[in-house]
Amino acid sequence: MKDAWEYKVIDITPQITGSPGQKVEETLNQMGQEGWELVAALRCSLMEPTRLYLKRRKA
Repeated sequence: MKDAWEYKVIDITPQITGSPGQKVEETLNQMGQEGWELVAALRCSLMEPTRLYLKRRKA
């Protein structure tokens, strides 16, 4: 039987204050605790949100 996956896409908006990667890191740590694994991250421009693509096995 093949693995069944579920997917999640999260947009992280640009921050004016703090470390640029801090919110991304916090979000990834939180999602990792919930069993999500980062598959890809994409940011097309400085004004666009960073888009995180995650997956985990369906229970």
